[in-house]
Amino acid sequence: MSVLRIASRYASSLFSLAEEEGNLDKVHDNIMYIWEVAKTDDFAAFLKNPIISAHKKEKVFEAVFTDKVESVVLKTLRVIAEHRREPYLGDICRVFHTMYNSSRKISSARLITAAAVSESVVDGILETFKTKGLLEAQVELDTAIDPSIIGGFVLEFNNQVYDASIAYKLDQMETQFSENLYIKNF
Repeated sequence: MSVLRIASRYASSLFSLAEEEGNLDKVHDNIMYIWEVAKTDDFAAFLKNPIISAHKKEKVFEAVFTDKVESVVLKTLRVIAEHRREPYLGDICRVFHTMYNSSRKISSARLITAAAVSESVVDGILETFKTKGLLEAQVELDTAIDPSIIGGFVLEFNNQVYDASIAYKLDQMETQFSENLYIKNF
């Protein structure tokens, strides 16, 4: 079974339970906390270790998260451990976060620039995409700096990439120039 299918099943189940109980926002906060913990090197290695039994992993989940998360989240962690799906905990958290953002009409985007840019430039870029209906009114933005794009920006959102970088434009020009229009192709 694919990772996405596994993660989607557990995330959608937890999402439905949280909606039924009316504490979706709290559960989302819990999931974000668990996701941060799951990203740490030691905890990630613990989750992926096949030698540690499911029972011991359940005990660790209880010790680490009992007073910090809702009971429905703790029960879900137990089920994940029982079914030996704990290596996918980070993926489950990511899918849950995506579902939450979708339900709250929040777009997730990543803006990559060649150098640091001002807040007004970022707002202008986002506003352009919002007016075209490509982004929701609320945007959860992650920014990164990558000098290899030379200039311009790359915006990743909704499984799409808008590449307005100089490096991309130069690559396009190189491709066009490599096609010699004056020599007949045989």
